[in-house]
Order: sequence, then structure tokens, then C-alpha cells
Amino acid sequence: MANLKSYKMLVALAVAGLAIALAIAGLLLSLKDAPKDMFPQPSVAAKEAAPDFKLALLDGSNFQLGSHKGKPVLINFFASWCLPCGEEMPAIEKIVHEYGPRGVVFLGISTDDTETNASNFIKKHGVTFPAGIDKSTEIQKAYGLYGIPTTYFIDKQGMVNYFHSGSVTEDLMRHELDKLL
Repeated sequence: MANLKSYKMLVALAVAGLAIALAIAGLLLSLKDAPKDMFPQPSVAAKEAAPDFKLALLDGSNFQLGSHKGKPVLINFFASWCLPCGEEMPAIEKIVHEYGPRGVVFLGISTDDTETNASNFIKKHGVTFPAGIDKSTEIQKAYGLYGIPTTYFIDKQGMVNYFHSGSVTEDLMRHELDKLL
């Protein structure tokens, strides 16, 4: 009798497992045909012209992307409240000191932030490259920004060569910037 109960339990578990496996397979197959906008991607893709913009910097000067044609540009979108943004800043700073003298232009764009918080973030992390706040969100919209940190690598012709969502590492930045030099 105990063997019959064990057998029935084993069959029931096998059927339940098969049902779960089929449900997961069905879900995965349905995601294959999901609309492309279900998983947002930046509107600016690699090998597209980087949208030009003018940004007031925290030091009182202005940055115009178009005036830097002929030089590689690294743009890092960040926010003072973003933990990964703070964690990646030492790596970015190291690369600024390595690649700045080689002609690479660096820019930080703070999003969804106040001037006070962005300035405090800059001081706290020892950021030496130019940074400003996208107060109107026009730059974020032009680049299709959907998360931070996000870093764009723009070539000498003003084309987005690569973008990376999430924290960047020294190795990743070196790899991408070496392609632009």
C-alpha cells in the first residue's frame, strides 16, 4: 500500500513538473515574438550620429558637443543618488588622466538631480572632468536614456561608436577609447 502511495505521489510530481516546464517554455516562446518596445533600448544606437546639444556646466561655462568634432568624446550620465554611479567614478577619473592628454574629451551629465546634490557628488568623488545637469531632460530624451549610469563613446566624426548601460570598468573604457584613437 505504501508503494502505491509513493508511486502516485511520484506520478503527481512528474506531471506537475512537466506542466511547469511547458508553461516556462510557452512564456519564453511568447517573449521571442514580443513587441520591440517591450524592452526599451536607447533611441541612439551605435554608429548613429550623436545628437548635438549645449549644456551649462557646474563651473559656469558651457559645453557644446558639436564643437568637439575631430576628438573622441566619452559622455557619462550619472546622478548623485545613484550608488553604481559613485562606485564607477574612481575608474572614470583614472581613465580621464590617462586618455585626456591623448585628446579624449570627457563630460558628465547629471540627471534627475539638483545643482547642490550634483556639486556635492562631484566634490565627494573628486571629479575633474566637466559636468553639468540636464535640467530640461532634453539631452536624456535625445539619447533615449533609460537608466543610469550609462556611458556613450563618440568617435571623431561625431558618431556613437558604443554605449554601455551600467557601471563601466577601466578595461571597458580603455578598450572602447583605444578604438576611437
